[in-house]
Amino acid sequence: MKQFLENYDLLFAMTILTAVAILIKCICAIVYQILLRDAEQIGSTKNKWMRMMHTKFEACYKLRVPVHNPSCFIKNYMEQYRFMGFSMKTLENTDIFCGLIVAGGTLLGIMCGTYYELPQRWIFIHSMTLAFFLLFLFISEIIFQVRHKRDFLQIRLLNYFENTLQGKLEKQFLHPEENKAYQNSYFDKEEPEDKPEETAGPKEDEEDESIADITIEQEETYASTISPDMQELIDSLLEESKINKELDKKKDKLKAAVTNEKYRLVEEIMKEYL
Repeated sequence: MKQFLENYDLLFAMTILTAVAILIKCICAIVYQILLRDAEQIGSTKNKWMRMMHTKFEACYKLRVPVHNPSCFIKNYMEQYRFMGFSMKTLENTDIFCGLIVAGGTLLGIMCGTYYELPQRWIFIHSMTLAFFLLFLFISEIIFQVRHKRDFLQIRLLNYFENTLQGKLEKQFLHPEENKAYQNSYFDKEEPEDKPEETAGPKEDEEDESIADITIEQEETYASTISPDMQELIDSLLEESKINKELDKKKDKLKAAVTNEKYRLVEEIMKEYL
């Protein structure tokens, strides 16, 4: 044991342990950064863990069993997330475990060194090394911000599941009648705007027929008093007016068709997203 302490083997072991702890913190930071990137697009993500969470959350509403506490649901899934078989909660607390082991091992080594009457230089080196190891572990947490990233990931997931997905699934599976009634009431309010255009067609036809009858009667009445050139001019004017009226009718029908198509597209969009 004395030879183990004199050769600074304890110091070497504590150095390796601290380096491994800092490396694990770096890996945790990378994993959480990838999860944060996937959390920005949960609906189309390829992450199996998030897809499974999304599927289970949606399945609850399909079975008409709403999730009353999405925060607890997300925390439960985050506790279950594992990297290389280890829980992320355990990996991100590696610095705490390492700090306790390094502090305990170094203090025990100093006590043994005092018992074996090792020089004061040896005790001073181990004491300063312990302080540096603990400082490095603290700085690694500040640099990698593992716990901050975990909290931010939880907030981002909660924001999506509680504020976006939950409301959509409740309308789709728990209150489909209310959603359908809302859509029907919306389109019922919009439809009367087209009714005057639709009803305007028959009235215009009746007016056109009455005008045509009047013009025919006038032609028969004044046919004997109008010269052939004048009669030809009148006929051309009447023909031109008929063509203009037909064009106006076609324009009105085209406008009505375009309006109906817009309402149909709006209805499809609302059915898909609401």
